[in-house]
Amino acid sequence: MGGGKRKRGPAPARRRRADAAAQAVTAQVGWFNRQSGLVQTGLILGGIAVAVAGHFLLWGELIPAIGELVGRVPVVSTVTGWLFVGGAFMAWGVLAINEDTARPAAVKRLKVTAWTWTAVAAFCIPVGRAQTVVLPTDYWAGVFAGAYGLFITPLAIGVVALLWWLVVTKLLGRKGEPTKPQIGWICVAYATLLLVWGSTLLRA
Repeated sequence: MGGGKRKRGPAPARRRRADAAAQAVTAQVGWFNRQSGLVQTGLILGGIAVAVAGHFLLWGELIPAIGELVGRVPVVSTVTGWLFVGGAFMAWGVLAINEDTARPAAVKRLKVTAWTWTAVAAFCIPVGRAQTVVLPTDYWAGVFAGAYGLFITPLAIGVVALLWWLVVTKLLGRKGEPTKPQIGWICVAYATLLLVWGSTLLRA
C-alpha cells in the first residue's frame, strides 16, 4: 500500500555545512583576489594612473597654492606643509591607540580618516614634479620633512624594530611584540620628530 514517509538522509545537512565552509573560504579571500585577471590588470593600471595624476596635481597645483596662502607665517606655514604627510602618521597613531577602546562608529571614522590621509601622503613622495617646485622656505621645510619622512619610512621601521629588540627584549627582558597603543605612540612620535626636523635642522 502507500509507502511511508521517506527519511531524509544527512545530505541536506552536509550541503549546508559545505556551503557555509565555501562562504567562509570566499570571505577570507580578498576582494581583489576574487576578481578576474583582466579586472585585476585594469585596477592596477588605473591605480598607477591615479597615483601619477595625483602626484602631479598635488605638487603642481595644490601644494604651491597653499604655500602662497600661508608662506608668510613661519610657524603656521611649516605645520601646514608638514600636515600633508605628518597628519597621516598622526591619524594612524590615533587609530592604533584607540582602536580597542573606542566605539565601533568612532573606529570606523578613524579608519576612513587614516586611509584618506594616507592616499594624500602617498602622492607626496619627493620625486618628479616635487624636484622643480618653488615654495616659501618655512613651508618648504614642513612639506619636505613629511615627504622625506615618508620616503625613509622603511628605514625608520627597521630602526624602531632594532631599538625595540635591543631595549625591550634584551635590556628589559620582556618578550612579545609591541601592542597597538604602543605602535600608535610610535607613529605619533615619528610624526612629531618629522615636524621638529622641518622646524629646525631641515632649514639650516
